[in-house]
Amino acid sequence: MGLRALLTFRPASTATLARQLQRHAERQPERVFLRYGDLRYTYAESNALINRHAHAYQDMGVQRGDVVALMLENRPEYLWHVYGLHKLGAVASLLNTQLTGDVLAHAIRVCEPKRVVIGSELWSAFAEIRPALATLERDAVYVDDDPDNPCSAHAPSVSALAARSPDTNPEIPEVPRLADMAAYIYTSGTTGLPKAAFVKHERLYRAGAGWSSLALDFRPGDVMYNCLPLYHSNGLILATGSVITAGVTMALARKFSRRHFWNEIRRNDATAFIYIGEICRYLLNNEPTPRDREHRVRVITGNGLRPTVWQEFQRRFGIPRIAEFYGATEGNVITVNFFNRVGSVGPKLPGMVLARWDDARQELVRDERGLLVKAGPGEPGILLGGIARRRAFDGYRDQRETERKIIRDAFEPGDAYFNTGDLLKLDSARHLYFVDRIGDTFRWKGENVATSEVEAQISSWPDAAEVNVYGVQVPNTEGRAGMVALVLRDGGVFDAAGFKQHVDAHLPAYARPLFVRLKRSMATTGTFKMKKADLQREGFDPSATEDPIYVRHAEHDAYVRVDDALYRQLAGGELRL
Repeated sequence: MGLRALLTFRPASTATLARQLQRHAERQPERVFLRYGDLRYTYAESNALINRHAHAYQDMGVQRGDVVALMLENRPEYLWHVYGLHKLGAVASLLNTQLTGDVLAHAIRVCEPKRVVIGSELWSAFAEIRPALATLERDAVYVDDDPDNPCSAHAPSVSALAARSPDTNPEIPEVPRLADMAAYIYTSGTTGLPKAAFVKHERLYRAGAGWSSLALDFRPGDVMYNCLPLYHSNGLILATGSVITAGVTMALARKFSRRHFWNEIRRNDATAFIYIGEICRYLLNNEPTPRDREHRVRVITGNGLRPTVWQEFQRRFGIPRIAEFYGATEGNVITVNFFNRVGSVGPKLPGMVLARWDDARQELVRDERGLLVKAGPGEPGILLGGIARRRAFDGYRDQRETERKIIRDAFEPGDAYFNTGDLLKLDSARHLYFVDRIGDTFRWKGENVATSEVEAQISSWPDAAEVNVYGVQVPNTEGRAGMVALVLRDGGVFDAAGFKQHVDAHLPAYARPLFVRLKRSMATTGTFKMKKADLQREGFDPSATEDPIYVRHAEHDAYVRVDDALYRQLAGGELRL
C-alpha cells in the first residue's frame, strides 16, 4: 500500500485525513489518538473536538475554499483547527511561529485569509504588525486561548465559540476530495520572503499512507513522539498524517527539549519518533547515561541526519531502524530509506533525474544542443523531478515563484522538471545520498534560510553599507550556519551590541547570522552580483583572512571576536552554536 500510495494519483477520493480520523472514531472510539502532557484524547473525543471547531468556523462564516491563517504553538487545539477546517473544505495557512515583524505581515497578506486565528501565547507578535495589515478586516481576527499564556487580546475567542458548538459531524454541501487544497505551508525557497506552497489533500494522504507502512511499519499499540512544530511538514504531514492513517497514537510535545527528550520518550512509551538531523546531533552530544537504551523506540524517521552522526546515534541508543527521507513541501519528488541503508535518503524512484552541476560556474551543465546532461553514478547532480499528471508540481500562491522552480526543455523539447536545488548522488544499487544545497538558500536548525531576505533586513541597519549573506559549514553541526560579510558605512567601527539588537528585532532566531566578517569592500562579478564562493570556502577561520571575524557566542549572549583559540574551539565542536 505504501509505495503504491506514493506513486498513484487519486484526485476523486474523499479519503482526507480528517475523514480517516472520523472513521477511526467510529470503529475504535476508545483508542487514544493524542497524548499531550498528562492529557489523553481518544479518537472519539478528538473527532468531537474537531467537529466543534468545524461548527465554530461555520458560525464565523468560513466556507469551502476559504483560507484561515493559523498561528499557534504545538498543543492539541492546533489539530482541532486544522482538521476542523478540512472537514469544511477550507484551507489552513500554517504560519511559522518564529516569524515576526514585516516577514510575519507578508506571510499573512500573501495567503489572503478570510480569518486569522492567533494563539494567545503569540498575540504580542501579531499585535505589533496588526496596523500593517490594512486589508484585513478587524472582525477577521480571532484569538485561541492558551490557559498557560493568557492575554488581553481585543478579539473574539474561537476557543469559547467552539466550546458552545455541537460535536456532531458538520453538514456540508460537498465532501472535500484529495484534489482539493488543504493548506499553505511556508518555505523560504531559493530567494526572497517566505513563499506559500500549495499543499493538497492528495499530498497529505500519500504521505500518511507511505510513511505509516513503508517508513514506520506501524502496528497496533505504536506511539509516535512528535516534538517538531506542527507548522512544519515533518510535524504535520509525516508524523501526524502517518498516525492518523494507521490509527495509532501520537504523543505531542510543546517543543523539543534536549534535556527531557528521553524521559518524555519513556513517559509516553513511544515506539517511534520524527526528527530533523540537528535533533539527533543534540541528543548525541548529551553525556552518555546508563539509561540511553532504556526505551521502546524501534524506528525513527526524518531528514538531515548526516552519515557521521547516523551510525553512532544508532549504536548508542540502540535504534534498529532509521527511515531517512528526501522531499520538499512543495516538491514533486519524494523517497524514503525503507531499506534501512546507512546514509541513504532512499531509492531513486520514477520521475527522478540527477543533472550534472558546474560548481565553479554555479549552473547546470548543458550540451551542444542546449540540453541538460545527466550525472553519472557516484557523481553529484541536481535532483530534478519530471512534471507529469502523477507527479504534479502544485507550486506557490505566487505564480512567478512557481515558474522560477521549473526547468523547461531540460532533456528534450517540451519537457518540464521541478528543480529541487539540491545536490544528490546515486550509488550502483540506485540508492540516493544527499550532498548539499545550492543557490541562495541554506538550511540551519531545520529551517531553510533565504539569504536575500536576511540581506534585506541587515541592510536596514544604519551602519550597513554592503551586505553579503551565505552559509558556512561548522564541524559537528547539521546544515550551514549563517554568516554575513559586512561593509560598514564610512569605515565605521563595528557596534556588535547594536548589530545584535537589530538582527534580533528583524529576523527569526534560525535566520540570525552566527558569524560576521567585516570587509573594506565587497568582491562582485562582472554583472555586479556579490561573490560568495570564496567567502564560503574561507569560512570563519581568522588565519584565512585579515578581515575581523565575529561569532555569536551563546554563553556571552553577544558577538565576540574570533581569535585562534576561539576558532579551535569552534572547529573542534567544543563551543555550542
